[in-house]
Amino acid sequence: MQECKVRKKMKRVLFIICITLFLTNANAISPDFIKKMSYETEYEKALSKAKKENKNIMMVVSQQSCPWCRKMEKQTLEKKPIDKLIKKSFIPLLVDKDSNSFPKKFEAKLFPTTIFIDAKNETEITKVLGYKDKIEFKAILEEVTK
Repeated sequence: MQECKVRKKMKRVLFIICITLFLTNANAISPDFIKKMSYETEYEKALSKAKKENKNIMMVVSQQSCPWCRKMEKQTLEKKPIDKLIKKSFIPLLVDKDSNSFPKKFEAKLFPTTIFIDAKNETEITKVLGYKDKIEFKAILEEVTK
């Protein structure tokens, strides 16, 4: 009798662990997105490339457990007109807030956060908090590149 209760509890715990792992991986920063869109994933590499190409950096700060981050990747950043505008003036960089590649000199407390960075002096040009659809993000890109 006691053994049966223990088994049931163990099954529940195992089920919860499996669901948690599934949901975490479902929201992980997509390596497919990074590869498809050719985004950098390391700040120093993006900085070096930006200086070489005389561009600034557009850093999207994400987090694994952020559904709005995945939505922005798919519904905004993957759109060709947006991607074209980004790559014309910026080196795109996607970093996980909790990873070692996130530069500590910048702050992000809400996700996604998009930080436009002047590559020459490594200062923030502007910061955009939260999800933006393609129309809002296009307007932001046009404003930042004036």
